[in-house]
Amino acid sequence: MQAVTERGAQHPVSLRFLDEELEARYQRTTGSESLSGFRVISGASALLWGIAALLIPVGTDIPSSLAAPVCLVMAAVSLVAYLASRWTDTLDRQHAVASVLTAGNGLVILALASAGGALPGYGMSAIMLLFAYGFVSRTRFIFAALRSAIIAIGFIVAAANWRGSSLLLDGFIFVAATVGTLLALRLIERARRRVFHQDLVIAGQRAALEAEMEKSDRLLLNVLPAAVSARLKDGERTIADEYPAVSILFADIVAFTPLAAHLSAGEVVALLGSLFSRFDDIVAERGLEKIKTIGDCYMAAGGLPSELEDHACHVVDLGLAMLVEAARTDVARPPVALRIGVHSGAAVGGVIGSRKFAYDVWGDTVNVASRLQEHGIPGRIHVSEATWRLIGDRFECESRGAIALRGHGDMNTFLVTGPIQRAVAAG
Repeated sequence: MQAVTERGAQHPVSLRFLDEELEARYQRTTGSESLSGFRVISGASALLWGIAALLIPVGTDIPSSLAAPVCLVMAAVSLVAYLASRWTDTLDRQHAVASVLTAGNGLVILALASAGGALPGYGMSAIMLLFAYGFVSRTRFIFAALRSAIIAIGFIVAAANWRGSSLLLDGFIFVAATVGTLLALRLIERARRRVFHQDLVIAGQRAALEAEMEKSDRLLLNVLPAAVSARLKDGERTIADEYPAVSILFADIVAFTPLAAHLSAGEVVALLGSLFSRFDDIVAERGLEKIKTIGDCYMAAGGLPSELEDHACHVVDLGLAMLVEAARTDVARPPVALRIGVHSGAAVGGVIGSRKFAYDVWGDTVNVASRLQEHGIPGRIHVSEATWRLIGDRFECESRGAIALRGHGDMNTFLVTGPIQRAVAAG
């Protein structure tokens, strides 16, 4: 917090940010915001000098031969400043040009007013108008101070050469207006800079918070299905759903225990990480859901948390792809054989835990799929009769007859041979 406060520290006189990067950003941002104000004062100056060329000879003793050329020259200078606004892309450039223009206007006004004997009236009114322009453009304090000093010197010179009525009241008004304007502009700039810095800090904190929330969402999606994650973020605390029609797949690596005994811990993790990462990709490609891994066992499901037509066919297709991937030689792992079991039926799914969330599925369908995997044959997909009835028109299967499954008695099961090859009619 202290570092953030120090970054927003300002110079006691110029009010510039001590952090150069922050100052440069402030110059670009506020320069863009203040461009319209700069154009207003330079455009208004050009317009008013053009009108003054007509009014001054009428309302004062200044001859037209003097007033008109001077006013038109000042109008042209103001117009040049207006046209040059496209190159004043920083606040300092705008206020430097505006201050030169304003100081020039002030000196010319004092000179014309002195020459026409109108210094106590018209001259001071015009000077007050210049101060008002400073508020329109929100001139930086340091530039306003320099501009005011130049005009003050001009006023002192004009007053010293004035031979008319007393300028004491005009001098008092000039000093009061100058001091009041400078104090106001200093307060405005200081507050403007603080708000700018605070907005940056808030924007940075918001961006950091959004990044953390995005990271949290990604972590949540790694352990929960997207639909379930959304419900959890919406405030739902107890998530448990019944699914009338799903297919559950269990796959484990054949002879994994003796294989792992000959590998280091790092090699075991690399093997499982490489293989299961590919399984994750295959599951995602088919719109299915990975449930969890238990040691060398991989569990996936189709038909939850969102309904899926032909969920059994999708899950069996997943199993075939997993067999191919496991048998493939990879630099990160040797080829391995899988035993896969698939069963279809009803199940319940929900979120378990309050500190470490986990999405799990349970029910008889899950138990049967696990038993089918245990009694499976390496390199084959072992399915129940319920699953076989759902995939019979898409996949060729061979019966294994009745198999005694622990806790479920004898069940008719089948081994998937592969997709049914459809004959293509000759054209």
